[in-house]
Amino acid sequence: MQTTQARPSGVAPTSRPRLRIPGSERVRTIAIMVVVGVLVAAGVWFLDRNGASGYTTVELTGDTSGPRPVVGATAPDFAALTVDGEPFRLADLAGQPVWLTFGASWCADCRVEAPDLQATYERYAPQGLAIVSIWIEETDADVRDYTGRVGLTFTRISDPTTSLASRYRTYGLPTHFFIGPDGTIREVRLGGLPAEEMDRLARSILE
Repeated sequence: MQTTQARPSGVAPTSRPRLRIPGSERVRTIAIMVVVGVLVAAGVWFLDRNGASGYTTVELTGDTSGPRPVVGATAPDFAALTVDGEPFRLADLAGQPVWLTFGASWCADCRVEAPDLQATYERYAPQGLAIVSIWIEETDADVRDYTGRVGLTFTRISDPTTSLASRYRTYGLPTHFFIGPDGTIREVRLGGLPAEEMDRLARSILE
C-alpha cells in the first residue's frame, strides 16, 4: 500500500522559477503602444476622410504661393473650362454676387448638402446669384455623371490636379467662398452647411 507523506506545516509548495528575458516586458509594452497608435491614427483618418467630422481633408498639389483668399480680400481670379466645354473666367462675373464652392462627389458632406445647394441656387438665381462649383480630383466626365444624376445645374468646373483648390488654399471639403458684387470675399466657410445657413449666406451677398 502506498502512503502519502504530508508536507510539514508552514512550508509553502515549491514552484518552478519563471524565466525572465531582460528587456522583454519593455519591448512588449512599446509594441502594444505602437499598435494602438497606428489603430487610433487610422481611425482618425477614416473618420476625417469620410466626412464624419464635418469636412473631408484634401492634399493640395498645386501652387499655393499667391495671395491668401481671406475675408476682406479680393477673390483670386482664374480662368477654366466648364465640364460642358464652355470658357469661364471669374472676373467676368464682376458686379454679380458669387458663391464659389469647392467639393467632390467622393466627399460625404458634399453629397449631403448638394440638394440644398441646388435649391438655394434656384431660389436666388433670378436675383442674380451665381454659384460656381469646383470639383476636386475629378475629371469632366466624373462631374457630368454625378451632377447629372443629382440634378445640379449651376456652373461646374473639374479640378483634377487641385490647381484651383491650391490657389484658394482649400484644405478641406466642402469649402465655400461668398463673394460680393465688388469681388471682395465676405465669408469663408469650411464644412457642410445646413439649408437655413445657406439661405442666410446667399442673401448676405445679394444685399
